[in-house]
Amino acid sequence: MKKFFKFGCLGIIALIVLGIIIAVATSGGDDSSNEPAKVGGDSAQKEKAQTTFKMGDTIQLGDHKVTVTKIDKSAGDEFETPKSGNEFVIVHVRIENGGKDQISYNSFDFQLKNSQGNIVDPGIITIDQDTSLDSGELAAGGKVEGTISFEAPKNDPDLDLIFTPSFWSDKKITINLN
Repeated sequence: MKKFFKFGCLGIIALIVLGIIIAVATSGGDDSSNEPAKVGGDSAQKEKAQTTFKMGDTIQLGDHKVTVTKIDKSAGDEFETPKSGNEFVIVHVRIENGGKDQISYNSFDFQLKNSQGNIVDPGIITIDQDTSLDSGELAAGGKVEGTISFEAPKNDPDLDLIFTPSFWSDKKITINLN
Protein backbone atom coordinates (compact mmCIF):
# COMPACT_ATOMS: atom_id res chain seq x y z
CA MET A 1 0.00 0.00 0.00
CA LYS A 2 2.88 2.38 0.81
CA LYS A 3 4.44 1.72 -2.62
CA PHE A 4 1.16 2.50 -4.38
CA PHE A 5 0.72 5.69 -2.36
CA LYS A 6 4.30 6.80 -3.07
CA PHE A 7 4.04 6.14 -6.83
CA GLY A 8 0.49 7.51 -7.00
CA CYS A 9 1.59 10.82 -5.45
CA LEU A 10 4.58 11.05 -7.78
CA GLY A 11 2.31 10.41 -10.76
CA ILE A 12 -0.10 13.15 -9.70
CA ILE A 13 2.77 15.60 -9.18
CA ALA A 14 4.19 14.68 -12.59
CA LEU A 15 0.81 15.32 -14.24
CA ILE A 16 0.50 18.70 -12.53
CA VAL A 17 4.02 19.74 -13.65
CA LEU A 18 3.30 18.52 -17.18
CA GLY A 19 0.05 20.51 -17.23
CA ILE A 20 1.87 23.66 -16.14
CA ILE A 21 4.54 23.19 -18.83
CA ILE A 22 1.90 22.71 -21.53
CA ALA A 23 -0.05 25.76 -20.32
CA VAL A 24 3.06 27.96 -20.40
CA ALA A 25 4.14 26.67 -23.80
CA THR A 26 0.77 27.21 -25.44
CA SER A 27 -0.04 30.55 -23.85
CA GLY A 28 1.58 33.26 -25.91
CA GLY A 29 2.06 36.78 -24.68
CA ASP A 30 1.25 39.83 -26.74
CA ASP A 31 4.10 38.95 -29.12
CA SER A 32 2.49 35.73 -30.35
CA SER A 33 -1.00 37.12 -30.88
CA ASN A 34 -0.17 40.14 -33.04
CA GLU A 35 0.97 40.33 -36.63
CA PRO A 36 3.95 42.53 -37.47
CA ALA A 37 2.96 46.00 -38.66
CA LYS A 38 4.85 49.07 -39.72
CA VAL A 39 4.34 51.82 -37.16
CA GLY A 40 2.86 54.89 -38.85
CA GLY A 41 1.96 52.91 -41.96
CA ASP A 42 -1.30 53.51 -43.79
CA SER A 43 -4.38 51.39 -43.05
CA ALA A 44 -4.16 49.52 -46.37
CA GLN A 45 -0.69 48.34 -45.43
CA LYS A 46 -1.89 47.15 -42.01
CA GLU A 47 -4.70 45.12 -43.58
CA LYS A 48 -2.17 42.97 -45.45
CA ALA A 49 -0.14 40.64 -43.25
CA GLN A 50 3.22 42.17 -44.12
CA THR A 51 6.25 40.31 -42.81
CA THR A 52 9.12 41.90 -44.79
CA PHE A 53 10.14 45.49 -44.18
CA LYS A 54 13.04 47.81 -45.06
CA MET A 55 15.71 49.71 -43.17
CA GLY A 56 14.34 52.76 -41.40
CA ASP A 57 10.87 51.26 -40.88
CA THR A 58 9.74 50.97 -37.28
CA ILE A 59 7.96 47.64 -37.03
CA GLN A 60 5.83 46.55 -34.12
CA LEU A 61 5.37 42.90 -33.21
CA GLY A 62 3.51 42.52 -29.94
CA ASP A 63 5.04 45.05 -27.56
CA HIS A 64 8.39 45.11 -29.40
CA LYS A 65 9.08 48.00 -31.79
CA VAL A 66 12.20 47.39 -33.87
CA THR A 67 14.03 49.78 -36.21
CA VAL A 68 17.21 49.13 -38.18
CA THR A 69 18.82 52.57 -38.26
CA LYS A 70 21.83 51.71 -40.44
CA ILE A 71 24.35 49.03 -41.35
CA ASP A 72 28.11 49.13 -41.59
CA LYS A 73 30.40 46.67 -43.29
CA SER A 74 33.94 45.93 -42.23
CA ALA A 75 36.91 43.90 -43.41
CA GLY A 76 37.98 43.65 -39.77
CA ASP A 77 41.08 44.94 -38.04
CA GLU A 78 44.52 43.67 -37.07
CA PHE A 79 43.00 41.48 -34.33
CA GLU A 80 40.00 40.01 -36.10
CA THR A 81 39.18 39.36 -39.75
CA PRO A 82 36.35 37.50 -41.45
CA LYS A 83 36.87 34.32 -43.45
CA SER A 84 38.20 34.73 -46.98
CA GLY A 85 35.46 36.13 -49.27
CA ASN A 86 33.41 37.38 -46.31
CA GLU A 87 32.94 40.66 -44.46
CA PHE A 88 31.49 41.70 -41.14
CA VAL A 89 27.98 43.16 -41.33
CA ILE A 90 27.26 45.41 -38.35
CA VAL A 91 23.54 46.14 -37.95
CA HIS A 92 22.46 49.13 -35.82
CA VAL A 93 19.08 48.49 -34.17
CA ARG A 94 16.73 50.31 -31.83
CA ILE A 95 14.25 48.35 -29.73
CA GLU A 96 11.38 50.08 -27.94
CA ASN A 97 8.77 48.75 -25.55
CA GLY A 98 5.40 49.79 -26.97
CA GLY A 99 3.40 48.00 -24.28
CA LYS A 100 2.47 48.28 -20.60
CA ASP A 101 4.51 45.33 -19.35
CA GLN A 102 8.24 44.74 -19.18
CA ILE A 103 9.78 42.99 -22.21
CA SER A 104 13.07 41.17 -22.77
CA TYR A 105 15.59 41.80 -25.51
CA ASN A 106 18.66 39.90 -26.61
CA SER A 107 21.03 40.06 -29.57
CA PHE A 108 20.30 36.35 -30.14
CA ASP A 109 16.69 37.29 -31.02
CA PHE A 110 18.23 38.30 -34.38
CA GLN A 111 19.57 36.26 -37.29
CA LEU A 112 20.98 37.17 -40.71
CA LYS A 113 19.87 35.47 -43.93
CA ASN A 114 22.06 35.85 -47.00
CA SER A 115 21.23 35.49 -50.70
CA GLN A 116 22.19 31.80 -50.57
CA GLY A 117 19.44 31.20 -48.00
CA ASN A 118 21.96 30.60 -45.20
CA ILE A 119 20.60 31.85 -41.86
CA VAL A 120 23.19 32.55 -39.16
CA ASP A 121 23.18 33.74 -35.57
CA PRO A 122 25.21 36.76 -34.47
CA GLY A 123 28.91 36.09 -34.26
CA ILE A 124 31.15 36.57 -31.28
CA ILE A 125 32.86 39.45 -33.01
CA THR A 126 34.68 42.14 -31.07
CA ILE A 127 34.77 44.75 -33.84
CA ASP A 128 31.68 46.43 -32.35
CA GLN A 129 32.35 45.68 -28.68
CA ASP A 130 31.77 49.30 -27.61
CA THR A 131 28.30 49.47 -29.19
CA SER A 132 27.08 45.86 -29.20
CA LEU A 133 23.54 45.08 -28.08
CA ASP A 134 23.56 42.95 -24.96
CA SER A 135 20.51 41.46 -23.32
CA GLY A 136 18.16 42.84 -20.71
CA GLU A 137 14.69 44.06 -19.89
CA LEU A 138 12.84 47.17 -21.02
CA ALA A 139 10.21 48.84 -18.87
CA ALA A 140 7.06 50.22 -20.51
CA GLY A 141 8.12 53.03 -22.85
CA GLY A 142 11.81 52.10 -22.55
CA LYS A 143 14.22 51.83 -25.45
CA VAL A 144 17.70 50.56 -26.16
CA GLU A 145 20.06 50.87 -29.12
CA GLY A 146 23.04 48.80 -30.09
CA THR A 147 24.78 46.86 -32.82
CA ILE A 148 24.67 43.21 -33.81
CA SER A 149 27.50 41.74 -35.87
CA PHE A 150 27.37 38.93 -38.39
CA GLU A 151 29.72 37.44 -40.94
CA ALA A 152 28.38 37.29 -44.50
CA PRO A 153 29.64 36.92 -48.08
CA LYS A 154 31.30 40.13 -49.28
CA ASN A 155 28.92 42.48 -51.15
CA ASP A 156 25.98 40.09 -50.80
CA PRO A 157 23.09 41.71 -52.72
CA ASP A 158 20.30 40.26 -50.60
CA LEU A 159 20.75 40.35 -46.81
CA ASP A 160 17.78 40.10 -44.46
CA LEU A 161 17.73 40.61 -40.71
CA ILE A 162 15.25 38.29 -38.99
CA PHE A 163 13.85 39.24 -35.56
CA THR A 164 12.00 36.64 -33.47
CA PRO A 165 11.19 38.11 -30.04
CA SER A 166 9.88 34.94 -28.42
CA PHE A 167 11.16 31.39 -28.31
CA TRP A 168 7.57 30.22 -27.91
CA SER A 169 6.26 31.96 -31.03
CA ASP A 170 6.77 31.53 -34.74
CA LYS A 171 5.99 35.23 -35.37
CA LYS A 172 8.92 37.11 -36.83
CA ILE A 173 9.93 40.25 -38.66
CA THR A 174 12.19 40.26 -41.72
CA ILE A 175 14.01 43.50 -42.58
CA ASN A 176 15.76 43.77 -45.94
CA LEU A 177 19.18 45.37 -45.42
CA ASN A 178 19.93 46.27 -49.08
